[in-house]
Amino acid sequence: MRIIEVSPKLVCNGLAGSEGPVFDTHGRFYAVEPFGSVSAEEKEPGTFKDGIAGGLYLIDLDTGTKTLACRPHIDGYGGRPAGCQSDKDDNIWIADMRLGLLKYSPIDGSCIQVSKVDNNGDALNGGNDLVIDDDGNIWFTGPGSAIAPAAEDRESIFKKPTGRIYCLPKGEKVPIFVDDNFSFCNGIVVQDKLLLVAETKTHQIIAYDILGPGKVNNRRVWANVPKDEGSNGPDGMDFDKKGQLLVANHGGSHIEVYSPSGGAEPAARIKFPFALISNLHFKPGSNICYVTEHDSDSVWKFEWEETGMEMYCNK
Repeated sequence: MRIIEVSPKLVCNGLAGSEGPVFDTHGRFYAVEPFGSVSAEEKEPGTFKDGIAGGLYLIDLDTGTKTLACRPHIDGYGGRPAGCQSDKDDNIWIADMRLGLLKYSPIDGSCIQVSKVDNNGDALNGGNDLVIDDDGNIWFTGPGSAIAPAAEDRESIFKKPTGRIYCLPKGEKVPIFVDDNFSFCNGIVVQDKLLLVAETKTHQIIAYDILGPGKVNNRRVWANVPKDEGSNGPDGMDFDKKGQLLVANHGGSHIEVYSPSGGAEPAARIKFPFALISNLHFKPGSNICYVTEHDSDSVWKFEWEETGMEMYCNK
């Protein structure tokens, strides 16, 4: 197994819980701050009732300057945004741990909650990460804590297999419940008709065959993620153009690289000078990979050996 040591370059810092790196079709770069807050002066009566006030930021890649794009707020409750993807119209879709699935419009600055429930009428299990397939369907993970106004649960979701995955068919407004029994489902990616889900607490990548919007079969273990000392398990993921899967090993100081067929161990490991790697995303049409981490709550970049796989918004 190859061990590749990199010296990433700092892009910006100061994003509490740095996550969700994403580019839109115009090359604008965003990342989220799940553990953001508002001051007493900013907080109006009846808003941000539980003190949670995460935000989506537009980041200037030349200067590292962060500009608040939106601070999700629905029915008195703030959000804890985690994963992001852009559609072809530059809307940023956000998987939010407190508010479920959101859509931010850069045109008017609005951030709307797409739905509170799934097709069974059950409250969404929050949202951690998402991906848009080639047909425009949005697949996302819900690790296990019901969205606001239910009280936030950041204990049992890491101990019990309550995670669920969902799919919002293109043009629809209510997500379809796809499957459950995940021990904290996290990152999620698609390649053609293959759906991969990071199951953090088991250190596994779970695979499905996609049959249609919200329809899958053949659940199986696709890869195992190294259990280094301090490793919490797999987090965000992205493909390169060769079909290799790059997986953030949160707490493990590595991005794990898997062959297109997965396996019991990674084909290579990219070693970083920080441990709590949370997510990654390639700059469109390049081999520059942007990485978020929780050691210093920063965004970094490094050059990978291959170009990143083209995302839905750029196809």
